[in-house]
Amino acid sequence: MRVKIHRGTHKIGGTICEIKTAQACIIIDVGLDLPSVDRLEIDAFEVEGVTKGEPNCDAVLVTHYHGDHVGMFEKVLPEVPIYMGDTAKQIFLRLQEVLKEKVDKGNPILVNKFKTFVAGKSFLIKDIKITPLCVDHSAFDAYAFLIEAEGKRILHTGDFRMHGAKGRKMLPMLEKYANNIDLLICEGSMLSRATEKVMTEYEVGAKAEELMRQQKNIFVLASSTNIDRIAMFYNAAVRLKKPFIVCDQYQSDILKIIAQNSRSSFYNFTRIKPYVYGKNLHKFMRDEGFCFMARINSVSKQAINAFADNLLIYSMWGGYLEKRRGCFDKRTFDFIEYAKVAGGEFELLHTSGHATIEDIIGLCKVTKPKKIIPIHSEKPENFETLGIDSQ
Repeated sequence: MRVKIHRGTHKIGGTICEIKTAQACIIIDVGLDLPSVDRLEIDAFEVEGVTKGEPNCDAVLVTHYHGDHVGMFEKVLPEVPIYMGDTAKQIFLRLQEVLKEKVDKGNPILVNKFKTFVAGKSFLIKDIKITPLCVDHSAFDAYAFLIEAEGKRILHTGDFRMHGAKGRKMLPMLEKYANNIDLLICEGSMLSRATEKVMTEYEVGAKAEELMRQQKNIFVLASSTNIDRIAMFYNAAVRLKKPFIVCDQYQSDILKIIAQNSRSSFYNFTRIKPYVYGKNLHKFMRDEGFCFMARINSVSKQAINAFADNLLIYSMWGGYLEKRRGCFDKRTFDFIEYAKVAGGEFELLHTSGHATIEDIIGLCKVTKPKKIIPIHSEKPENFETLGIDSQ
């Protein structure tokens, strides 16, 4: 097998990896370059045979629905099939439908054509055997891929972590499917933030519950598709018997998709009814208090104005708020400033969706790779400091 990383060896986001045999060619991820992760602009990057020219690719495999991994999907030549996890496809399809309805930018017709796969069930693309392995990440239904062909075994980790809600399952899964790997293509987002303290999702949930006990009116600004984070706040609201409110029908639809596709009680969003916000709820909200899952839109601003005595919990990466960073997000920054001016308090409560140094070391101990290619990292050279061969 031949491997080519078209993009993503010295940056976070925009990853595109090619694996080729004598018979087949597959691409793993077609991500947009950051900071356009959630804006879905089409960047100028092209791959011959995949996004331009004559088709010379048998499949594009998508690890998960974040824009820096799938955002270039519209550029893929129509002859090349795109594969995604079934629940991930449903989530991404709903997002595309909303984008099409609201700003005429989404492409639900194309997403509806995506092929799907099942965790742990292998399938063939000509002579390449692919086994999707469901991993813990801040995107629901995210995958690593075990690639087997021509007597070799490659593991592409996608984005992963072990401190999330499903993290404890990762090492046993890797021991079962992915030991003795010839080549590990491994994400290293946290290699440039090795000293950063990382909470577990359950620690985030415990802190969220503590804040919800202290403050009657809670607004939470989190990604609408960070399902583990939403579930942590939802489960805390259930325990405290506090009304759980989403800002619009789109967010409600996402939670319904999860509830219909997961057997875990952790993702059962039907134990208390998530209310869709409207002014008709104001008296109920004043009487009972609430946990409101906000988004950066006029609806959330309307609610914040109506309940000035509140706490806004920002539950996304803090780097989006730092003006010195290339990923600074002015819309997010301005929304938080708006909430502060409206009279509310502010708290940052977040944990990374990416593997810690300890996670990466643990993965390497189990998979025993003969060779490693770091991707999705600003500091891939830091693999050398972990005592792991990354040549």
